[in-house]
Amino acid sequence: MAATPDYYKTLGVPRTATADEIKKAFRKLARTHHPDAGGDEAKFKEINEAYEVLSDDKKRQLYDQYGTANENQIPHGWGGAGGSVHVEDIFGGAGGFNSWSDILESIRRGEGAFGSNWDFGDLGGFGGGRQPRARKGQDMNVTLNVTFDEAFNGTEKRVTVRIPGKPESDTLTVKIPAGAVDGGRLRFKGKGGLGENGGEAGDLLITTKIDPHPHYSRKGADVHVALPVTVAEAALGASIVVPAPDGTKVRVKVPAGTQDATVLTVRGKGAPRVKGSGNGDLKIEVNVRVPKDMNERQRQAMEDFLAATTEDVRTWQ
Repeated sequence: MAATPDYYKTLGVPRTATADEIKKAFRKLARTHHPDAGGDEAKFKEINEAYEVLSDDKKRQLYDQYGTANENQIPHGWGGAGGSVHVEDIFGGAGGFNSWSDILESIRRGEGAFGSNWDFGDLGGFGGGRQPRARKGQDMNVTLNVTFDEAFNGTEKRVTVRIPGKPESDTLTVKIPAGAVDGGRLRFKGKGGLGENGGEAGDLLITTKIDPHPHYSRKGADVHVALPVTVAEAALGASIVVPAPDGTKVRVKVPAGTQDATVLTVRGKGAPRVKGSGNGDLKIEVNVRVPKDMNERQRQAMEDFLAATTEDVRTWQ
């Protein structure tokens, strides 16, 4: 004789579950596993059997005490068959079905598990009359390359996009804001993939990619540039004119004794901030260039400098 299954485990409820909790669990499982929703017929039969026992007070009492609700399998003295579960008790009296055999007979007739008049509207959106559900179209992603100057100053671009399912391509005017960042995204509502069964179209997402510049780089609204200086300029100090990305020129002071990789900041000379007001900063990184080749005078000057140096730069000695 096969062992009686654990009906509580089948419904996913504890042994202390109330009648309402048992019914709620059964409804949830029925939405997923009933045959007309594409569920497994055997699984639904197990769920129905578990509910038939646990929803009946007398059968549940027998099951809890003896592990079975079958009176032929329990000690003498227990009698009286319990009532069977009716599908209309769970699904609101749909189609007059009273038992699992009625459901199977309906399937054999080709009417579905709950008959041709069953409305699945109460079972979480399966839809009355089995009408296809409307679906929103997919979002589409397009990468738009812009130059450093176009991103810095802002520009307009014409973009042509081929949407699957449309007979012709769509051409859009895309406004790139001043200060646009690499990886920035513009969203065009309803310009993406076509919806299904009357659903709305998806969105078109355009991501900006900034082409490299020979001198400048961006980090948010800040613009970075390298400033080469000679050993003498770094040691003695210098005043140097640096071109800014907005087309103007700024004069920066390199203090005497400036070390390699020192960053000098010019406030407000960076890119416009897309969110907020004002501009970022111009970050100037000093690159001290050591000469690879020197003329006779330079070499003599360096030798004189070395002879006059008393500072010990290697502190580990």
